[in-house]
Amino acid sequence: MHTQRQQFERQQFDGMSSQQQGGSFVHWWVCFAAVGVLLASPLTTFAQAPDPQQAAEEEAKEKEAEEKRKPPLEIGRLVPRFGEQAIDGEADGPTFAIKPGHWTAAVQSMQANYNDFVGQFSAEVVDDSRQPVPLDHSRFGLKIIRGVTLAKGKERQIETELFLPQHSTGTRLEARLTDRDSGSEVYQFQPKITPIPAYQYNLVVLATEPDKYAFLKVTNTVRAPWEEEFEESSQVHYQVALLRAGMQIPLPENPLAWTSIAYIVWDEADPTQFTSAQQEALLDWLHWGGRLIVNGPDSLAMLKGSFLDPYLPAEDGGPREITANELAAWSAYWGERENGQEIPPLAPSKPFSGIQLLVRTGSSELVGGGGLFYTRDVGRGLITVSALQLAERECLDWRGFDGFLNAGLLQRPRRMFSTGPYGGEQVDWAGLNQRRLDAHFTTPLRLFARDAQAAANTRRVNNSAPNAMGMPQEISELEVDRPGGVAAWDEFSPVAQVVRELLLLAAGVQVPGAGFVLGCLAFYLLVLVPVNWLVFRTIERVEWAWIAVPFIAILGTWVVVKQAQLDIGFVRSQTEVAILEIYGGHDRGLLSRFTAMYSSLSTTYEIKFPDQQSAAVLPFPASGDDPTDWQQSVVFDESSSPRLEGLTVSSSATRLVHAEQVVQLEGPLRLGKSSRGLEQVENRTQHNLRDVAVVRRTYDDAGKPRYEGSWLGDLRRGNSAVLGLRSFAWDPKQLPFAPERETAARGRAISTIHVDALLQLAFNMEDKHDPVGKRDETRLVGVIDAALPGMEIEPTASQHQGATVVIAHLAYGPLATPRPDANSPADVLSPAQNNESP
Repeated sequence: MHTQRQQFERQQFDGMSSQQQGGSFVHWWVCFAAVGVLLASPLTTFAQAPDPQQAAEEEAKEKEAEEKRKPPLEIGRLVPRFGEQAIDGEADGPTFAIKPGHWTAAVQSMQANYNDFVGQFSAEVVDDSRQPVPLDHSRFGLKIIRGVTLAKGKERQIETELFLPQHSTGTRLEARLTDRDSGSEVYQFQPKITPIPAYQYNLVVLATEPDKYAFLKVTNTVRAPWEEEFEESSQVHYQVALLRAGMQIPLPENPLAWTSIAYIVWDEADPTQFTSAQQEALLDWLHWGGRLIVNGPDSLAMLKGSFLDPYLPAEDGGPREITANELAAWSAYWGERENGQEIPPLAPSKPFSGIQLLVRTGSSELVGGGGLFYTRDVGRGLITVSALQLAERECLDWRGFDGFLNAGLLQRPRRMFSTGPYGGEQVDWAGLNQRRLDAHFTTPLRLFARDAQAAANTRRVNNSAPNAMGMPQEISELEVDRPGGVAAWDEFSPVAQVVRELLLLAAGVQVPGAGFVLGCLAFYLLVLVPVNWLVFRTIERVEWAWIAVPFIAILGTWVVVKQAQLDIGFVRSQTEVAILEIYGGHDRGLLSRFTAMYSSLSTTYEIKFPDQQSAAVLPFPASGDDPTDWQQSVVFDESSSPRLEGLTVSSSATRLVHAEQVVQLEGPLRLGKSSRGLEQVENRTQHNLRDVAVVRRTYDDAGKPRYEGSWLGDLRRGNSAVLGLRSFAWDPKQLPFAPERETAARGRAISTIHVDALLQLAFNMEDKHDPVGKRDETRLVGVIDAALPGMEIEPTASQHQGATVVIAHLAYGPLATPRPDANSPADVLSPAQNNESP
């Protein structure tokens, strides 16, 4: 057996040896082949190496072929500068959200890939059949255009201000881009218009990390939840725009496009990246009533020395740890609940990182204490700075934070929560019935020419209407006072109505009086008889006097006709009533112009604003009657200097326009101190004012207003006048200081436009529609007997007259002390619902 095994192993060994021998042969053959390849490969590689010039040419050809695959123009979608972006609808295509009555900044990215491009962008509101629609109560439509210049290969952000009238019947926005050379259309966009509700405004976050503020969208302050049988579950008060602050600041340069912004939250945005126009626009917006919330420990350090630095309530005093003890008093105040269970104080697991706030003169601490928040008035507006980061997770999770956001940071009235008909939460202002959707509570910005004495509420009303069978049925509908809400461009606001009446009266054509007729007749007889006889008597040709009579008659007739034309404005006349609203300490003002143009012949006008970007102009309806003769669209060109083209005036007719522009003053109208320490008004503007009066309104402990006033008369440029305030009883039906006005009028040698009705409105500080505006104020009202420069109308008129009412808000008292909510959602919802509630 052993022998057999050895024999078997011997056979196995012999088989393996033969295989190894065959394998060795293959191995050597492979080795020789590999060596041959290795020896040949350097030669082959060297022999086939491409020419560098040829490789560069091939690479250039590939790059050229790739570029040719690009379109000549790359055009992004037209979107609002802030607010809800255009989105694709299911059936009707994309939608574009726009707030009626407000100039809305829209932006679009464009790039020319092959050649420089010069073209024109246009936008117009149209109906479903793509036909232009007229402006409110007007025979004109509105087309907005601007020039577009693109350098090859460089992307540009093209900004345009769009306008949707408050009562427009338009349903779509027709946007086009055309080539200047060929006239061909290279881009078209026709989104469906979604009007933003009257009570809804923009809450803008400008931050290096805006996404961390997404929590704002789910707060009750923003959502304003409400349940009702005929209503949506939520009427959102704000569109939260999360804007990233980088090398470019995504905010408009035209302050007229800021009226839909209620609040701005600022977190580490670099102020040096603002253009000069954006800086001025932000300061204008603040003085008009905007609210700026500077958040984050690092923001104040970045703002030091910036254009905002002089207006800040505090400066950075170095790092600080904010402990639970320092938060206790603040969180206890904002956790109080008059009609509900108090919220436990905020107790973070570890101290918050913050800064020490060094408070400046004129600032005040936000109620609650702890040295955490300070505010300072800027005109009508307000800046609030925080010592801690508001986006701290434990701060956001605290149940009292939403109440502090609503009444503390946004300075809105306290709220009352209740249970809706379907068991969900709903919220309303405490003690203010039927004002839940009033725009006065969602934006603090106010403009006199647009908002004085104007209602801006949205309420639900029940009306009765017959059904299909003719039986009466109750229908619940929303009733809107002003579709654009507060700060909307309104051609029928109380101020606009008063100005319209004054303008039509002042611009009316009047027949010459008896004095004009007798004067012309006496002059004619004088030339015809004695002068005629003396002339020919001197040359000893008295008989020729009879020959001259027909020629004198013809000449006299021509003179009378020309003089009559000038007297009644027969050729062209221009009449303007304007309002200049300014704030003490600010050297820029908002000028609202209302102009009437009369022409004896059919004329097409052009209105332009040389060297001015912050301006807008539209036709101003002469009445509230619907137009019967539709004409064409006027063109508002926003390219370099804004101008309105194509405004036609029929023969012997008057056309009105309404314009607004932000004007630069040589200095402010402000309160100061005389050398003896007395309170005085200083006129640092370039304008002379007449009939100047100052009225101060204060409130007693019971909330009743008291008035003091001082008559200053003429206040010339560069001069000052000491205030001698004395108490007087306010009468809304009588203009203050009537005797002094009559005396001043008798001493004037020139005739002026009668603007007393507008002055009376300017002195009326008690606005029954605006409870938020009940605060102490010192206001100056005066008149400039001229239309201010800055707007040019072509062709020019032979007669001009104008008056500008100046309204200067010299000082404001503190806002009402903000109060915590009356109760909380936890007081009205079930435990399960409270866990779901943000």
